Amino acid sequence: MIEPVATFLSAMEASGIKPVEPIAASLGPSLIRFACEGDGKGKRNGWAVLYTDGHPAGAFGNYRMQIKERWRMGSSSGLSVADLAKWRDEVDRRQAQRRAERVRVQRRVAGECQQRWAQAAQAIEGHPYLVAKRIPPECVRQEGRALLVPMRDENGALWNLQRIFPDGLKQFMPGGRVDGLYWSCGRVTNKLAMGEGFASMAAVRRATGLPVAAAFTAANLKAVAELLRAKFPEVEIVLAADDDRALLDHPQVRKNVGVAAAIAAARAVGGVVALPPRGGELVNG
Repeated sequence: MIEPVATFLSAMEASGIKPVEPIAASLGPSLIRFACEGDGKGKRNGWAVLYTDGHPAGAFGNYRMQIKERWRMGSSSGLSVADLAKWRDEVDRRQAQRRAERVRVQRRVAGECQQRWAQAAQAIEGHPYLVAKRIPPECVRQEGRALLVPMRDENGALWNLQRIFPDGLKQFMPGGRVDGLYWSCGRVTNKLAMGEGFASMAAVRRATGLPVAAAFTAANLKAVAELLRAKFPEVEIVLAADDDRALLDHPQVRKNVGVAAAIAAARAVGGVVALPPRGGELVNG
C-alpha cells in the first residue's frame, strides 16, 4: 500500500501538483479535492483518485492549471495476452461501476441541493463576500452565513450549489455534478457575457447590464459556451477571460490558462474575447 501511494504522489509532484497539506491518508477510490501551491484563498483545484488493489492505478489533475494525467504502477508489458485481456476487462468493469455510482450520487446531491435552494433566503447586500467584491445579491441566495450560487444545466435543472463563505472559501456540494453546469443571471436578448467565476461575471453584469453566465472553471468554459450557443443560436457571446499570466512561468503549464480557455471557447461558438485591462499591455494566451 505504501509504495503505490508514494509513487503516485511523486508522479503528481513531478507534474507540478503540490498539495499544501498531506493527502496520502485520504487517497482512495473516491475522488478527493485539495488545495495546491498557487491556489487562491478558498480554492481546491487539485484532485486525485487512486485504486491500490490488483494493479494500482489512478488519476490526478489541477483544474486551474488544466493538468489531467492517468497513472499506473509499473507496466502491463510482462502480462500474458490472456492476463492482459482479463486485466483490461476488469478495468472496464470498474469504470462502468464508477460511472453508475457517480450518476447515482449526483442525482442524490441534486435532490439535496434543490431542497436547500428552496429553503434558502434571498442573499443580503451586506454579506461580507458581496461587499468585498462590490457586487449585488442578484440571482443568489443565502443559507446561514454562506451564499448559495445555483449550478444548472441547459434546461434549468439545478444539480449543484457553490457555497461561498464570508472569508471567500468556496465549496461545491461533495459528490455533486460540475461538468456542463453554469450560473446565469439576466434575461438574454441579443448579447451574453460568460466567464469562469461567479464574482467575476456578477461584476461584469454590474458594469455592463448584460446577461451573464459563469462556468466555474476554465475546463468547463468551452462545454458551457457550446450549450449556450445551442440554446441561443443568434446571440453574440462575449467570453470574459480570466488573466492567469502567472502560469506562463510554471514549468508544467507555460500558458495563460484563463485566456487560452476563453479563446478556445470563443472559437468553438463564434464568440469574441474580452481581455482584462492591463494598462495597454497585450495579453499573450
